[in-house]
Amino acid sequence: MGKKKRRNLFRGLALIILFFFLLASGVAFGVAYSYINTAPPFDPKKLKPSETSFVLDEKGKVVSELHGEQNRIPVSLEEIPDNLKNAFIAIEDQYFYSHKGINIRSIIGSLITDLIKGGYHRGASTITQQLVKNAFLTQEKSLKRKIQEAWLAIQLERHYTKNQILEFYLNQIYFGHSAYGVEAASQLFFGKHVKDLTLAECAMLAGVPKGPQYFSPYLNFKNAKERQELILDKMAELGYITKEEAKKAKDEKIILAGLNTPKANYKAPYYTDYVVQETAEKLQQSLGISQEEAYDRIYNGGLKIYTTIDVNIQEAAEKALSNPANYPYTKNDKNGIPQPQGAIVVLDVKTGAIKALVGGREHYQKLGLNRAYQSYRQPGSAFKPIVVYTAAIDSGFTAASVIDDSPVFYPSGSGTWSPQNFSDDYRGLTPLWKAIARSVNVVAVKVLDSIGVDRGIEYAKKLGIKDLVLKGSKNDRQLAIALGGLTKGVTPLELASAYQTLANQGVHIEPIAVLKIVDKNGRTLYEEKPQKWVAVSPQTAFIMTNLLKGPIYDPEGTARRLSSFPYPVRGKTGTTSDNKDVWFVGYTPYYVASVWIGHDEPVPMKGVSSGNQPANIWMQVMKEAHKNLPYKDFDRPDNIVGPIPVCMDSGKLPTELCYKDPRGPRVVEQYFIKGTEPTEFCDVHVELDVDITNGLLATPYCPPELVQKRVFIKRPPFVPSKEGKIPLDVKYQAPEQYCPVHSAQNPVFQSPVEGELDENPLQNQDNHLNNNGNNNTNDNL
Repeated sequence: MGKKKRRNLFRGLALIILFFFLLASGVAFGVAYSYINTAPPFDPKKLKPSETSFVLDEKGKVVSELHGEQNRIPVSLEEIPDNLKNAFIAIEDQYFYSHKGINIRSIIGSLITDLIKGGYHRGASTITQQLVKNAFLTQEKSLKRKIQEAWLAIQLERHYTKNQILEFYLNQIYFGHSAYGVEAASQLFFGKHVKDLTLAECAMLAGVPKGPQYFSPYLNFKNAKERQELILDKMAELGYITKEEAKKAKDEKIILAGLNTPKANYKAPYYTDYVVQETAEKLQQSLGISQEEAYDRIYNGGLKIYTTIDVNIQEAAEKALSNPANYPYTKNDKNGIPQPQGAIVVLDVKTGAIKALVGGREHYQKLGLNRAYQSYRQPGSAFKPIVVYTAAIDSGFTAASVIDDSPVFYPSGSGTWSPQNFSDDYRGLTPLWKAIARSVNVVAVKVLDSIGVDRGIEYAKKLGIKDLVLKGSKNDRQLAIALGGLTKGVTPLELASAYQTLANQGVHIEPIAVLKIVDKNGRTLYEEKPQKWVAVSPQTAFIMTNLLKGPIYDPEGTARRLSSFPYPVRGKTGTTSDNKDVWFVGYTPYYVASVWIGHDEPVPMKGVSSGNQPANIWMQVMKEAHKNLPYKDFDRPDNIVGPIPVCMDSGKLPTELCYKDPRGPRVVEQYFIKGTEPTEFCDVHVELDVDITNGLLATPYCPPELVQKRVFIKRPPFVPSKEGKIPLDVKYQAPEQYCPVHSAQNPVFQSPVEGELDENPLQNQDNHLNNNGNNNTNDNL
């Protein structure tokens, strides 16, 4: 073949090759252009990663961390040690400071490796490309993603400096265990801030992002150690450290902080859950954003949420609620949740600040059931001071007002309703203070009936009860509300809030948990302005506070076990039918706490009482709350008079007869709002001459030696219960009949032998009539 022909052949082949090359290039260019054209837009906002929010106490100390899937705590590049920066550059992108976003040599090497081995084997991503991939793209391994990644990396390098890109990167990368960024990872693995890491720790940390499932020191310490040493050698090779420093770092013992479980990592969980939901509501209201946006800010916005929590009280409350010894028994329900459950809320009396809130024995789920403020339960007698007695004091009743604890019947449907006492008896004439101490149901119902149900409801609302049902076929406008019989019920938080009003001299303050919300730039998004109002006068609140002394310090008080508490305590027990719910709500001059125990699905409980388990929990928590606090008593406002002695059976000023009652002196001292103190003397106690043989009124014909002066009471008429029960004080009632034995026709009667007389005059009467066969009947006795 001639030279000319060969030349033409080579030229033809060259043209063919050039054609296919240009064709391939065109196709490649077209594909690349298509990929670039469909790449996500370059949005600098996406380089700002989600940030962990913090719940803090009033002093700014971190209580718990809030983050979604990404636990991230951003730090500036200046806070990151050079050793950590250099470790990442050495192992991930040694030409970081010289390339323009992509490394051509690495890309070519990667393509050759992938072509030889088939598939994707060797990575070629620079730090800039990795940042782009995390911020804008998916983790998909494809040519399309690679081209888009390279294009966006070039764009990124045009907008930001190398140091800015490195800072973005070090705050973005994933280290496993929900930790994103070097600060969160440093705390996760080593329990310290990133700025405090040693060279050895820096090298180990830099090795994790390559594959957290393989190189996490928690999951595989051997792999993590080998990769750490590889990085140290690379750092020495590139001159970032000396070989001696690398060897020393390799020999350094790595001490891990310990991988906490999610429960242990989520401090004060019930309190934090409450704060999260409160914060979401406040952000929606103050910023006008949706609920979804509010929660996004909480979990991703790097907020600082300042709260009222007292960590020591919270921990004491969690400990008390989780202790099985504080429950009558423990058995798991069908969901594996131990029953009975419990809840407690502790408020600062003067500010309404929620110092502790625990909604169960153990925390099982973030934002799950929080019984402290989500479970509405029947409050039993703990509701009496709220709906009955506070309104009664404001309506003219006093601590000394006397109500007859006797059977009473109210129309109910086609029949009648008769309230029953827990003790299953009737005591008769009972002053208000004693009715509260003994938690007498009949007295509470009669008092509410006297002042009116609507007036009681009005005062419950004033004191802070919000969820009363006032409309519909089934509502709370019933006398049963006096005993805590509510349509919906109340929460422990709501009940604590109502008692806080009484403890705070009648000023109600809505419970506060969130004090301030600050964004990551230090801008205040929300600041609490306490909602408060004067619910009752300081005088009424003082009288109620004094009345609530009874359950604790009266010998018959339902919470007597708390009388040993070294600070003044006021409070009330509450028990519902069959012990389905048991409560104790009590306060000191410093704190008020509400404790509830019951099954999530109400069932009768055995071996439980409101003055036992709930009171014990209250005591355990309040001991911690009052540590190192000076002794303090309740303030006495102006226009309070007393203590003034009064008769227990009349509520009036005592006479000498009140001291001669056969039951012992019936005189106590009570405080009164000025103008309501008694001015009249007791007219219930009377002294009468009786014939000691029968206990009836003596006649002029009864022998003087058989006549004796005795003290009785004059009590109002009553109707026996359906079971025939009558008030216990009937036996002290003055007789109305005269002795029928001694008369003008029969003046002589032999005295009985000394010692044969029964102390009960009514019984004496019966014995005398029976023994003498007298024809007179006792139908009128």
